Amino acid sequence: MRTGIERIYATLLDQDYQRVIFGDLGDFQRKGNAYIARCPFHEDALPTLVLYGDRPEYFCFACSRRGDWLKFLQKRLEISFPEAFSRLARAAGVDAAADDETAWEADLHRSDLLENAMSFFITRLWAEEGACDLAYLYKRGYSMAEVEGMALGSYPGYVQTRDYLLSQGFAGDHLERTLSCVWNKETDSPGLAIPFRDASGRLMGLLCRDIATLGAPAYRPLTDLKPLADTPFLLYRSRGQAEVIVVEGIFDALLLDQVRLKPVMGVGSGGLSDAGIEAAAACGTRHFVLALGNGVRRRHATLEAIGRIRAKGLDVSVLPIPRRYSDLDAYIRGTCLDHFRSLLKKAMEAEQWIEKKSR
Repeated sequence: MRTGIERIYATLLDQDYQRVIFGDLGDFQRKGNAYIARCPFHEDALPTLVLYGDRPEYFCFACSRRGDWLKFLQKRLEISFPEAFSRLARAAGVDAAADDETAWEADLHRSDLLENAMSFFITRLWAEEGACDLAYLYKRGYSMAEVEGMALGSYPGYVQTRDYLLSQGFAGDHLERTLSCVWNKETDSPGLAIPFRDASGRLMGLLCRDIATLGAPAYRPLTDLKPLADTPFLLYRSRGQAEVIVVEGIFDALLLDQVRLKPVMGVGSGGLSDAGIEAAAACGTRHFVLALGNGVRRRHATLEAIGRIRAKGLDVSVLPIPRRYSDLDAYIRGTCLDHFRSLLKKAMEAEQWIEKKSR
């Protein structure tokens, strides 16, 4: 993982550490897959503080205070950044020197900006402006519930995004400096906005899917993705799971994540890299079930992934997607979940798959 903070957060989230940090707040209680409590930063008669279950962040609907766990500890306990970092590192059992405070603040501001932008895009998807994007998703065969669960949005272009962020209180000069470092202004045509989170669930990047283009060229980075260079897509959703399905496509991963028969992560057309394997292994993955799809290129990517996984002493098998389907997304949409359940039982040992493909 890129930073000690990311590793610490990922570890503590798996321990449900929200109960330790926020458990003494008034009306602390679970709400769905998150928690709520009364906010300590203002007079709060009702629980208006949301403590997310899948990422190390909080937000108050009354006073608009938001941040991550390090910020909360510093504000509430009036302690320094190194003290807050050391407290969490000890709790996680992670031996890591304190991260640079300036870098942490930059990441925090980046995540806050992207969360605000993504909220805007999600609102647009379900409004008149997002009608074409929503129709595209329904045409692909996704249900309303699946689309909602995917947390996709409708991207209007850079100018409208910047104007919205200005309306939300982001200071003009500081916003322009941040956007110049974060945003990919070359990707300015509208499309579907896809959130890309790091291993601890922090929103650190955005992708755009051009609905008028087919294949890999349809996907473009809306932001600089350097903080996510070694992070498989949806890795944060499969933390702590020993066996994970590996798919190529972003929408393959999003659909399987909604189905939730098995945890999944996406690796893109570049295939599964050594760094991606290491990141997944650090999050608990021990068995990779490859479902990269059919065709010469994807079969080659599967062979490469098998070699890399084996070289790291980890287990690997292959899901035999019928040849008439290009990938797992097409298979599930072309059949049904019962067929997918049956397919999962047919996962082949890597050696068996290689032997079959060599005939």
